[in-house]
Amino acid sequence: MNHNFSKTFKRSFTAAAVAMTLSAAMPAMADNVNGAIKGSLTAQSGVSLAGASITITDKSKGYSKTLTADANGEFDLKQVPVGKYDITVSQSGFDQAQVKDVVIGVGKTALIQIPLTTGNIERIAVVGGSIRAIDVSASESSLNISSEELALLPISRSVTSVALLAPGATEGDSRFGDQASFGGASVAENAYYVNGLNMTNFRNGLGGATIPFTAYDSFQVKTGGYSAEFGRTTGGLISSVTKSGSNDFHFGVETIYSSDSLSEQAPDSLYKQNDRCDDADGHCIGDLYVNNQDDYDNSFETSIYASGAIVEDTLFFYGIYTARDNDYEYGNASQTDLTVEKDDDPYYLARFDWNINEDHQLMLWGFSDKRTYSEKTISDPEGNGNYTEDGGTAFHKRGGESFAVRYTGNLTDDLSMSAMYGQVKFSETDYSDFDDCPTGYDADLGEDTTCYVNFTVGENEDKREQLRVDFDYYLNDEHTLKFGYDSETNTADSTTQNSGGVYYYYRTYEEGARLANGYVLPEEMKTTRVRDYKNGGSFEVENWAIYIEDQWSVTEDLTLTLGLRNDSFTNYNADGEEFVSIDNQIAPRIGGSWDINGDGDSKLFFTAGRYYLPVAANTNIRLAGAETFIQTWYAFEGLNADGTPVGLGTQLGDPAISNGGDGTAKPSNTLSDKDLEPMYNDEYMIGYQAAINDDWSWGIKATYRVLGNQIDDGSYIFNDENGEYLGENWFLFNPGNGATFNFDLDGDGTTEEYSFTAQELGYPEAKRKYASVDLTLEKTWDQVWSLKALYTWSHNYGNTEGFVKSDNGQDDAGLTQDWDYPYLMDGANGNLPADRRHNIKIYGAFAVTEDFLIGANVNIASGRPWTALGQGYTPDPDQYQYGDTYYVGDKRFPRGSMGTTPWTARLDLNFTYNLRFNDQKVRLAMDVFNVFDASTETRYDEAAEIAAGDGNATFGLAQSYQSPRRIQLSASYDF
Repeated sequence: MNHNFSKTFKRSFTAAAVAMTLSAAMPAMADNVNGAIKGSLTAQSGVSLAGASITITDKSKGYSKTLTADANGEFDLKQVPVGKYDITVSQSGFDQAQVKDVVIGVGKTALIQIPLTTGNIERIAVVGGSIRAIDVSASESSLNISSEELALLPISRSVTSVALLAPGATEGDSRFGDQASFGGASVAENAYYVNGLNMTNFRNGLGGATIPFTAYDSFQVKTGGYSAEFGRTTGGLISSVTKSGSNDFHFGVETIYSSDSLSEQAPDSLYKQNDRCDDADGHCIGDLYVNNQDDYDNSFETSIYASGAIVEDTLFFYGIYTARDNDYEYGNASQTDLTVEKDDDPYYLARFDWNINEDHQLMLWGFSDKRTYSEKTISDPEGNGNYTEDGGTAFHKRGGESFAVRYTGNLTDDLSMSAMYGQVKFSETDYSDFDDCPTGYDADLGEDTTCYVNFTVGENEDKREQLRVDFDYYLNDEHTLKFGYDSETNTADSTTQNSGGVYYYYRTYEEGARLANGYVLPEEMKTTRVRDYKNGGSFEVENWAIYIEDQWSVTEDLTLTLGLRNDSFTNYNADGEEFVSIDNQIAPRIGGSWDINGDGDSKLFFTAGRYYLPVAANTNIRLAGAETFIQTWYAFEGLNADGTPVGLGTQLGDPAISNGGDGTAKPSNTLSDKDLEPMYNDEYMIGYQAAINDDWSWGIKATYRVLGNQIDDGSYIFNDENGEYLGENWFLFNPGNGATFNFDLDGDGTTEEYSFTAQELGYPEAKRKYASVDLTLEKTWDQVWSLKALYTWSHNYGNTEGFVKSDNGQDDAGLTQDWDYPYLMDGANGNLPADRRHNIKIYGAFAVTEDFLIGANVNIASGRPWTALGQGYTPDPDQYQYGDTYYVGDKRFPRGSMGTTPWTARLDLNFTYNLRFNDQKVRLAMDVFNVFDASTETRYDEAAEIAAGDGNATFGLAQSYQSPRRIQLSASYDF
């Protein structure tokens, strides 16, 4: 082989790999399903290349598109499906040139320069087209990674595990499930797309619908600076596309097995001080506080997939069926109950692609993550861990059946479009054969007293209907426009109540303890709290947006991206009346990229933008329904054999009504501030990127995010001139702003309008800020080894986390406890739960031989802040109603004042061996997660009191640890 050609080919290959994997910017003109190709032809000086014919093909999928070069020898093709392409160039007087295997990833534009040489047009020369390692026209920050690249790394089979490979992404609190935090935003503020369909859980923002992991083909994790095309997120945006069929028929089987016998267990957490040790229901030093020794986790998954052409070059299919068999067990601290879960319903997905002609394609796809998992309780009243008594089985319906149809087309050489309609369904329905049994719990014993199985019961079914249309228009050499419209109608049907319609909670408090209704106990006594909770209705959320964006080539070396997005959000109550209407929210997005030396090897880039977040449907359900939430306390009189109270003794104080939940639907004009402004983040980013040589590159990026508004529920208490209570209204507002709302204060059935200044309401301004610096060093995969090293310094601080509250594990999006009363925010300012000051990520792969590969993934992170939370408010005890405050006794503990949890470090490894014969492939792999079985504490009990003046013996004890060592075995066969 010619030495110069070999060198050129090697440079092209490694540059392409850089372009695929760098966590750098991708241009605004690539969407979240397809990619694009932008190229230029070069020849000896003075020769015109105008009119050259460029043909882009993927023979495996029958894709072919022919373009004509402009006067400068340039060409640009949008809406190119993900895949590998050959590019052939024909021009009179030149050899026909061909560049092979140009990779297009989701949201990626391949920038390629193709040299032409004088000669005979009938001769085809395969040339090493120069693919830029750094996209000098882009300012967006993202990570692109394919399924083939992921197969080289030891990561869990989840979208979050992929997202955590990106800089600035950190693990969220485990109580919210497998979630990630981006740029200081809460874990409930991200967006998830598959094939352009929004899969995000719109009820509380935590995660989204699920497809078989094997079906993923490519991912793009947007961490900042993204296009005006995208909105409704103040965190990160994870886009992915599924695999599709080709002219070659494929069939395969893949099995994944994770055995409990090959896994370790996290440590138990033990009492470190006595808690009424002499009492039968007390706890002594060394007793279990968190029981991990009874944990059991065993999973087995088998996928069968097939793909091919129904009509060669025209109609293709891909289908996968995943059989699942997951078993989990975990016990309570007193070892009286063992919960056994079984999750074995299958997932499936099907996709059809129709190449109508070279300019128009249609995709129809659907999937099911509909499942019902069982949760059975086995009891041992003696607490010896000998579980024998059947405590009943609960059933939990999750997921749903969803579909989408998507059209993409090149209407002219300069104008392309895409259009999509889809539906996604979610279920969160819990039921059992014991739903008539009241809920009962003895906090002194740490155990249930009644036969209930599900704490809350009811039906919860959600559906998103989504429509969007996008256009790309090549105006001229300087301007490429993108514009479009998208809308969503999200419907949440919800009926919820405590099992049996009532919840009995028994607890002993010390003398002087203040109950949540303000009653001060005259002596140590055991109490019975009776909660009446129910809610229901059908609620809608409508979101729509239009946007326009211009990618402006100011000079050959300077590109500006100028975008504008207009968002509108409307929320309706159970009667179909709107109670939140936030229209025409203008979100500017500005970005710039400068090719410093004009050679495509380095760039300086910046972005500035605003990102709005809609009001979660959870707010409709909790605030705009006919919710009942009434708690009443009584002196404990003993229990019946069925665990219900023998009788209700002396009532202790007045009933406490939470969030206005008296069982009546409030008029819609009382539910929110009439001048409510949307929740949004402003983001500013600047960075530098450079290629060191053919294989190595590096980058540095600084980010600053600031919360502009928070939306949450608060209260205003009306008092007369003597300070006597007249009434209380709960409403959505922007903390730190004044508010105007209606309220029926005199009870005559007619509401009157009231306006209050921020000072009169008494709430501080909502604050959340994030500053970070990311350093990236990368060695691209060259069939021998690859390496990516990331270091992130960040600081996340303020007085509000956002849509969730990690301090107490509350996922009540838009209705967190924080802003219920002003006193709850006294001391709230400090380092927020997502503040992990240092994060180091190192991952890569090494080919020991062509068929034997080793992958590694290292994560080292500093701990999260933690706080001492109390159950009273010393500056003015009469203000206290309920909730976690920053006062323990008479001492104030501001947010984060207890320091941080320890640093965590984890090494994951995988070992892969490939066997190939003819067109068949067998892959054997073993993944070892947390190789050294690190068991650092990741969360402490932050409740310093169980009631005002009554200390909590478990305060500061570890509630969770790093996930223990786990071994996963996999085998696949493909032909």
